[in-house]
Amino acid sequence: MTLSTTEVLKRICGPANVASGTATAFTGTAAHRYTIKSIRLANPTAGAVSVKIGIGGVTDALLILPPIALAAGDVYQDDCFFVLEGTETLQTNATATGTTLTVSGLDQS
Repeated sequence: MTLSTTEVLKRICGPANVASGTATAFTGTAAHRYTIKSIRLANPTAGAVSVKIGIGGVTDALLILPPIALAAGDVYQDDCFFVLEGTETLQTNATATGTTLTVSGLDQS
């Protein structure tokens, strides 16, 4: 038996402002699988910021991106491979508001 899957390369979330504290950046849709291929963080602010990203939360055990320190004007690019199943969430935690997050990959249904 062959399973049929539709794969769409897309921007999964962003560009979006990462707020200070913990926030949900993306919530998947039931019956979908998302393969994250690129995470980009940009700090256009005048101050330094630290950002971490996790699947289903931002405790150490759930992190896919440990705290990344970004100086004013810095950009961080991670060409990665992470999978979100169904309604799993991508969550962020930042020390200050203003960093821009963009996540791209495949939406598989």
